[in-house]
Amino acid sequence: MIFRIPPPPAPKSPPPDPRKGALRAKLLAARLELADREVRSRVISDRLLRWLRTMPLQRLAFYWPTRGEPDVTAAIMTWLAEDASRAASLPVIAGQLLEFAPWQPRMPMKAGDFGIQVPDTAVRVKPQLLVIPCVGIDERRYRLGYGAGFYDRTLAGFPIRPSTLGIAFDCGRVKSIDPQPHDIHLDLGLTESGAL
Repeated sequence: MIFRIPPPPAPKSPPPDPRKGALRAKLLAARLELADREVRSRVISDRLLRWLRTMPLQRLAFYWPTRGEPDVTAAIMTWLAEDASRAASLPVIAGQLLEFAPWQPRMPMKAGDFGIQVPDTAVRVKPQLLVIPCVGIDERRYRLGYGAGFYDRTLAGFPIRPSTLGIAFDCGRVKSIDPQPHDIHLDLGLTESGAL
């Protein structure tokens, strides 16, 4: 007789916090109301590129901009073009976690979960740095995301945690998100006015 041991259950997200939900809604609305969002995105993208040029890393993951997020794609494209040994990737939802699919400019893309574009490949990579979008970021570099917990769970599961850099507009900067034990503490944050 063969016995199969079931895989361990996927980690669960904590129940939604209504205060964070209200803050998230307020910050998302402020971000969507920015009349000069493209200009602010370029400033953030330029800051990111300058920072990346100072770092000894070859593999990073970033995000495909949606819902008014700062677009840092130009920085990633320039960073890749400066050294053929560099590699970028984008997050792909795999159950309750994120995996990272290699990305190059002009590669085929497809609609992933939540309608977000992802590379059309089954290949996965392990990044040294995660460039993470933030709905909000506080003075201690705790991130407020969309509330699904994908980055929290993924980072908790890495045997060797990659560095983390949060990207937000200044309108997403808050004094505190009232962080809980599962919330991500970022190594660095970047907005159009500077680093956190």
